[in-house]
Amino acid sequence: MASCARGHPGTRWRGAVTSPFMKRSARRLRTVRQAIKRDDARFAIGRFLVLGCVTVMILHVAAVVGRTVIRPESGPLVDIFALLDAGQERTLAAWWTAALLVAASIAAAMVGQLAVRASRRNREIVAWRILAVIFALLSLDEIVALHERGARWTAAAVDADSALIQLGWLLPASAILVLSLAVLIPTFRALPRRPRTFVVAGLAVSIGGAMGLEFVDVALINAGAELRWRYIAMALEEAAEMAGILIILAGISMAVQFSQADGILTVSFLKANGVRNLAVATNTRLDHRPVSTDTR
Repeated sequence: MASCARGHPGTRWRGAVTSPFMKRSARRLRTVRQAIKRDDARFAIGRFLVLGCVTVMILHVAAVVGRTVIRPESGPLVDIFALLDAGQERTLAAWWTAALLVAASIAAAMVGQLAVRASRRNREIVAWRILAVIFALLSLDEIVALHERGARWTAAAVDADSALIQLGWLLPASAILVLSLAVLIPTFRALPRRPRTFVVAGLAVSIGGAMGLEFVDVALINAGAELRWRYIAMALEEAAEMAGILIILAGISMAVQFSQADGILTVSFLKANGVRNLAVATNTRLDHRPVSTDTR
């Protein structure tokens, strides 16, 4: 066999891999996909966030049913039902959604900082920071209802008799979304594959659900549908927004790994494509002291 190896100048001896297919196989052998354990901190955080979303939606249903049955015209019940109604602005649901977006913004910023310490590519670092800014702006919109100002822009730009006026904030929101693709597409391409898949899916569910169900609401109004169907559409719209943000948070969490030893919680930045290299893992503790472990 040695003579055969020497007979081919392009082949190096001692087991060197020269085939592209074999090289890819060898890289796969050196890596392992991240396995999330049941005692991982992300499970506890995820359960809390899901419970919060379910609670908000249950309170919304209770408020809608209570207002339909009791029909209060004045007094504290009117304010309580309005506060719990997810279909209105500046309510409990809006506050919770804004809190989830703030959490996503902070998480993306932290991952970006971990990427700096792990000496990742500049494009990836910038991508995480751009996502942090985007989620912060979406949270601001949820709190102060910037999109409602978009409805006034639409009303000022089109004729009062035009059917477009019914679309309200959807027109400027669609224009902003299309223009933002110039920034979003390079940002998504710079992210690791697994986090990117979940972040894009979460944005699609959240934004697509909000805009799509808003179109449904307009169609229900034009069709003269009963109010209960509009309530259902509003509930689904808010649920889609929350579910989308939870998916985004799950995607961001896939860029890191939590571990605990001797009472110290360590956050590890994962390699590209959600894969942790067994040879070298760069860990960053919460006290911001970088620790490098070599298991070779």
